[in-house]
Amino acid sequence: MKTDKAGALLRELHDAVTDLAKTCRSVAERQAADRGTYYPAHTVAAQCDRHAARIRAWGELFEVRLHAPAAAPEPLSAVRDAVRHTSAAFRGDRPEAGVALLHDLCHLHEKAQRVHIHWVMLGQVARALRDRALLAEAAALHDETRTQIKWITTRIREAAPQAVAVAD
Repeated sequence: MKTDKAGALLRELHDAVTDLAKTCRSVAERQAADRGTYYPAHTVAAQCDRHAARIRAWGELFEVRLHAPAAAPEPLSAVRDAVRHTSAAFRGDRPEAGVALLHDLCHLHEKAQRVHIHWVMLGQVARALRDRALLAEAAALHDETRTQIKWITTRIREAAPQAVAVAD
């Protein structure tokens, strides 16, 4: 059951999931005024944290050491984003709120799609290894990722007309 290639896939999946969680938190902070984005983005980030914990547990089975991301840099990135936001406003090159939301949502969608394709690959590996437990759990977590993608896509559909067609 232990293969270097499967371990590499777990590492890539773990990196993708933790990156999505981090991006969700950043988007939530940038879009704090938009409750339709703020709270769900935090929910998605928490789901990703749970997924990453499961992936780390699987890593041990494949003899791959995966580490939880450090929690300390988050406040620093929030401060950095706030400084960028303020300096962009002073320069007059800050995108309109709706356009910034669309940009953030599209970025989230790209990150979530990366996670999605890694779940697909892990499912195929579990099938090849005939590991029913891994396959079942990976399928359940993959379904949650699909739901996350549906939420992001729905938010894009809701935000696009407002951002593009409605004047601020």
